[in-house]
Amino acid sequence: MTGPEPHAPTGTHTVSLHDFRFPLGTETRTLTWQPRELRPGVLNLKSCELQHPWSDRLVSRELAALSLAETLAYPVQDHVLRQLAAYHGLDRPHILLTAGSDYGIGLVVDALVRPVGRLLLQEPAFEAWRHYAQLRRVHVTGVPGITGAPPTVDPAPLLDLLRSTPRPAVAAVTNPGSPSGLRYPPPAMRQLAETAREHGHLLVIDECYGDFVHTSHAPLVAEFSNVVVVHSYSKTFALAGLRIAALLAHPVLREHLGRFRPENAVGAPAVALLARLVPQGERWRAIWRDVRAIRHGFVDHVLARHPDWRVLEPGANFATFWSPDPDTADAARDHLAAHRIRIRSLSDVPGLRGCFRVSLADRPQMHRVAELLDDVADRATPPTTAPLPARESPPHDTRPA
Repeated sequence: MTGPEPHAPTGTHTVSLHDFRFPLGTETRTLTWQPRELRPGVLNLKSCELQHPWSDRLVSRELAALSLAETLAYPVQDHVLRQLAAYHGLDRPHILLTAGSDYGIGLVVDALVRPVGRLLLQEPAFEAWRHYAQLRRVHVTGVPGITGAPPTVDPAPLLDLLRSTPRPAVAAVTNPGSPSGLRYPPPAMRQLAETAREHGHLLVIDECYGDFVHTSHAPLVAEFSNVVVVHSYSKTFALAGLRIAALLAHPVLREHLGRFRPENAVGAPAVALLARLVPQGERWRAIWRDVRAIRHGFVDHVLARHPDWRVLEPGANFATFWSPDPDTADAARDHLAAHRIRIRSLSDVPGLRGCFRVSLADRPQMHRVAELLDDVADRATPPTTAPLPARESPPHDTRPA
């Protein structure tokens, strides 16, 4: 590999492919790409797929019922879009399917961010936002969305940035947060939408974990034409392997996004299985309730053994813990790894130093994980004076049954 040559276009570097040379864009040079690895015998609590015996049975049953025609023919989305419109309480022209939320974020950057050239990003955020912005050579201005130790939400920096940024721009916020698990209350989200509209900006809300804590921003989409929502069915309907999500947006924006042809990346099995699962809302609500119950039991065990730790509420299908000892996060990760369990240390994430995230599995597995965490000892540090936050109860689910 060599540097730019005089004849190479601006923003490229020329690579040598044995007997052939060709210019490639420089925007990829600092980006990393690591395919997922199969790890036999390892319990993966680092990724946040829905792992629950009830969802396993439900998805398995509906998967077995798929016909050959539903998997081989190009998918037609009309039926499932009508179902999703009822699920979100929106008109059908507001909904666009994408091949997972990662693909949806890339589409938002392509179709909405790239033309204006600037992304205002409340962080920490899913790494795909900065990844796709760099690929499209879009300028990113990041501001913290959390503050303090233990961390709490803080919408003020993004509000200030919305007011001070020359129009127009696209702002992105994740709610509930990942990997923090913290959630902005509805008044804060409404204020962000109003402020963005007042100053000529689009607001994109990534709500991929919202169903686990009864959080839906679809009402903001119906009220504010400048709000776009990224919603993941891969997470909440245990379809991570099929990669399916949606963008919820004003019909004019939805039509513009649709011209990028995201439906060509959405496979027939994903569409057919989603159509079978969406109507079973009560079964899914029971699963999400039990996920929260598993989380509460797991968290209560861990905090009883580690009274100086805190858990960031309300979480989702994961629990994020904070310790006053910043080395605890790596120690917990390494200790569980020695027992073939993967979790994520967040100490390298701005604002989350001393935090680690554990996604949830079934009760026996989480009981085992909790007992293993009993053996993770903090170094000698004075106890934090911060009070233990009250356990937050999610609001009532107001979506249509």
